Amino acid sequence: MKLIFFAFKHRYRYKDLNNFLRSSVYGKYFLLNLAGPFRHLVAKILLKINFGFAISCDARPLIINKKSGINFFIRGTNLNIPSNFRHLDNNFVSIKNPFKEEKNIFQIYPLNINFSKINNQPRIIFIGGASIDINDQQKILWEKCKKEILGDFTILDKKKFWEKYLDKKSIEDIFVYYKQFKLLLRLEIVKYLKNKFNEQFILIGDDWKNFSIDALSSNFNPNYINKLYKGNICLDFGSAEGSSSLYSRSNGIIEAGGLILQSKQIDSMDIWGNLESKITFKNYNDLEIILKKLLNNKNLSKDILSNISKNFENSKNLIEKNFDQIFKNI
Repeated sequence: MKLIFFAFKHRYRYKDLNNFLRSSVYGKYFLLNLAGPFRHLVAKILLKINFGFAISCDARPLIINKKSGINFFIRGTNLNIPSNFRHLDNNFVSIKNPFKEEKNIFQIYPLNINFSKINNQPRIIFIGGASIDINDQQKILWEKCKKEILGDFTILDKKKFWEKYLDKKSIEDIFVYYKQFKLLLRLEIVKYLKNKFNEQFILIGDDWKNFSIDALSSNFNPNYINKLYKGNICLDFGSAEGSSSLYSRSNGIIEAGGLILQSKQIDSMDIWGNLESKITFKNYNDLEIILKKLLNNKNLSKDILSNISKNFENSKNLIEKNFDQIFKNI
């Protein structure tokens, strides 16, 4: 059995790894949690004596030798990797770039899913912010394209859309617009939901007060978040950093026993299969229809929530295959 261990110091990445951070066995691999202010010292010793294989979040510490471990950038695509590290062939990311195929993707799947049933009076939950900071050029383009984007949310993940308006821009420059537009879209969807569902919609995040939208204050306590997700209809508008169905927020919703309702991603069909049409949306109409069905039909919600859990019964085997692929190339 091969030893793999986490080797990072700071706790702020704990919530991004969700249940994957737990020590566990994945087939032929034993994953050991040596993350945190004290345990990472043991990880440093193991790295120094070349014992085991490390996963370092955000390259802290930086691992140069691919035989020693990988640098795992969990919050974005390869564009989130510092430019002076991008030459390393042991960098891995968790979120897909919709315009350029990623060389090294390490996909985390939901694990140890909390058994739950739909609440008697489920609420619509969204936990997150919208820290928007656009310049004049971005604002002009947003207003020009806004109607088109609101008609089909997935258009932001299509290269042809950006080539039409930013044909002379590099992928890096396009991504600056992409991230801001994803946040602006999030803002528009939240305003729409507030108007349509009012008290049934529970919004959490300090940022929303900047837009005169009522919301509960941010609270990053995992127990608080899990309690809100469990048995409720939990929204996920996708990462602003790219397009992936499974990443920190969506995995957290599923593991907590929430019924995820997600904006369509480039890999939606691959991840969700037959569930895709029941839990993904690409415009206001899709979103409203699905929400009303889930809120008004408890048996339907119960079945979908159960099927989401069943969809990830094989998660450990899939993660083992991810590890197989990494070790195949070292």
